[in-house]
Parts: sequence; C-alpha cells; structure tokens
Amino acid sequence: MKIDNITTLEITGMKFHAFTGILPEEKTEGVDLEIDFKGRTWSKKAVKNDDISETVDVRGICDIVQKEVSRPCNLLETLADRIVKAVLDYAPAFYAIKVKVAKLDPGLCGAKSWSATASYNWDNENSSL
Repeated sequence: MKIDNITTLEITGMKFHAFTGILPEEKTEGVDLEIDFKGRTWSKKAVKNDDISETVDVRGICDIVQKEVSRPCNLLETLADRIVKAVLDYAPAFYAIKVKVAKLDPGLCGAKSWSATASYNWDNENSSL
C-alpha cells in the first residue's frame, strides 16, 4: 500500500521553567525543561489548497505544551503523556506522535551539564517516527 501526502510536523527546542520532579527544590524552585514534538498526519487537502484550516496549526500545539507544562507533576513521562493526550484531543488527525521532555542540568551526580530525558510515543498505525 502506497502512503503519500504525509506531513511530519516538528517543533523542537521549546524551553520552559516548570515544577516537574520529585525533589523538594524541583517543586518549589522549579527546573528548566526542553520539549520536542513530532507528529505525523495526512496533508493532501492542505497541500492542494494551501489552507491552514485543513491541517494542524502548530500554534495550537505550542499552546497545549505550555498549558501542560504549567501543571506540576512528578515524572517527565507523566508530562509527555499529558501532552500527547491533549494534542490528540486538539488534533485527532495525527496517526503518530512523539514527545520528548528533557530536564536540563538537573544537578545530579556531579556532572557540570547534562539532561534527563523521557520520550513518549503514541502510534495508531504501527508507523515509525
């Protein structure tokens, strides 16, 4: 089966200050997060008509990410899952989504700079991102 007219929408490097984590200081002082979004959807009508109303507007995805980041949680995985579910409510046309949440410089293990990352994949068609 030939599948064409597929669009991969990516938003990378969204940075936020959030209250995500299990340590007391993460809950009171917050942490810096970087979030990447990648989603696949069909785009034949949008491409043919050059019409934003026939595809997913990435501004809506950015708004969703910002809203979900503003809600405190313990786990990066929880945040990633909430983002995927909220995006699917906003744009059910996606058939695959990957959200990567990285906690920047979490201050563990004495390293000068690093990140802890959780990725959450949702795939309705067994496709790969």
